[in-house]
Amino acid sequence: MRLLCSFLVVLTLLFPSSLAAYAEEKQSLSSSDEGLLEIRDFNQSPPFADGSTSTTFTISSSNGTIFSDVPTDHWAKSEIEFLYQRSIIQGYTVNNGLQFRPNARVTRAQAAKMLMKALGEKEQPISRARFKDIPSDHWAAGWIERAVEKGIFQGYEDGTFRPDDPLKRSQMSKVIAIAFQLPAPPSTASKVAFTDVSSNYWAYPYISKLYYHGISNGNQNKFMPESYISRDQFSAFLARAMNEDFRLPVNSSVIATGKVTAQSLNVRSAGNANASIVGKLNYGAVVNVYEINGYWAKISYGKINGYVHKSYLKLKNVNGNPLQGRIITVDAGHGGTDSGAIGNGAYEKNIVLSVAKKLQQKLEKAGAKVIMTRANDTYKTLEERVQIAKNNYAELFVSIHVNSASASANGSETYYDTSTNPNGYESYLLAKEIQQQLVKNANMLDRGVKDNNFYVIRYNTVPSVLVELGFITNKSDVQKLTSDEYQNIFAESIYNGIVQYYNK
Repeated sequence: MRLLCSFLVVLTLLFPSSLAAYAEEKQSLSSSDEGLLEIRDFNQSPPFADGSTSTTFTISSSNGTIFSDVPTDHWAKSEIEFLYQRSIIQGYTVNNGLQFRPNARVTRAQAAKMLMKALGEKEQPISRARFKDIPSDHWAAGWIERAVEKGIFQGYEDGTFRPDDPLKRSQMSKVIAIAFQLPAPPSTASKVAFTDVSSNYWAYPYISKLYYHGISNGNQNKFMPESYISRDQFSAFLARAMNEDFRLPVNSSVIATGKVTAQSLNVRSAGNANASIVGKLNYGAVVNVYEINGYWAKISYGKINGYVHKSYLKLKNVNGNPLQGRIITVDAGHGGTDSGAIGNGAYEKNIVLSVAKKLQQKLEKAGAKVIMTRANDTYKTLEERVQIAKNNYAELFVSIHVNSASASANGSETYYDTSTNPNGYESYLLAKEIQQQLVKNANMLDRGVKDNNFYVIRYNTVPSVLVELGFITNKSDVQKLTSDEYQNIFAESIYNGIVQYYNK
């Protein structure tokens, strides 16, 4: 019993928590961890960290760590141990060792104490309780009083402080920005590139300060303001606010985001294939893009700046229409001496050129740069069509055709290629979105999306599809194919499919 009491006393003196709160946390820790969104503000530990983070503390444990649950490769290890060496955090004693519990949530009371200690403040003596749920003998009463006195925290209208409530990331941004008196970004500074934080969101001014001062760059271009902050996240933000050695690089204006579409993508020191490799990105990583020159995009991911081949990025404009600035090749099949399919008095080359021009207008209105493989009744070889796309650094390729078969065959189908095209899966996703729109808007029979190695989609390296609008040999289909109204619907459907692809 004496040993148990000593153990509980130690817990009380370590990272601030009442015994009741600790008991409750111990019972619910595993379940709460499962529901906690993992946000590391580096898109996880940077896969190519250069180890340049400056630290001024020493580690005496045999495995090079202070906390048994913060391994050497933990993304915030340096920041956590920086705070530990300054007695801002202490952790939990478990089985004669220290645990930090990095994924546990941070309460308002805990945040108040950590902030005050980080600022070098002392506990405020309490003679009379300010909040009805904070008695004068509460373990954090003096720290909360000091934080309220300095205008960093406030209570609620009902007279409570709610010390055990977990802190959200949005609330965290406010208290850190106020505590460290972070200046507002200049009017010329980059707009915060978080897709889930609009400029009219209540915490936007605070979040933008954290971003501009290198304290947070979110995860996958999201800040997740309504998610609860974990102990490792809060520690990282606090350490960065205290010591500029920990701060993240703040880059120039973000013009787009890019999702990696390759399984592994080299990041190079310059925009050419001969430049040294400074790291690799895995499929699905989302990077900030600052400039694009030909096929090379200048990007940042976590702590690293570099260049990647843009063919393996799904680029998306940061503000406004997602197609703004995208380079899209529209290929009207056949042309000139190649009439394509003929049926019911109609020629494929004429139908697809009309639809292609209507699509061009819609894409350009959205801000895209459209490359037409042909804009009139001329003939281009298949090789020329692919080369036109490559010469113009296209990011998407859409080839438009109509089908022919027996009179009974009808409907729309969209093709992609996985045999050679390195963006085969992205091509499939694009094909699926376009096909859904054709079926829905033009009321076409759904013949599905199909994997086929047609030349123009096989030898492109960007997401590429070949759309068969309908059958020129079918009476019902050809009425739509030759109708100006339906040609506009076909063009609108392809446009909507492209937009949907970029929005996902």
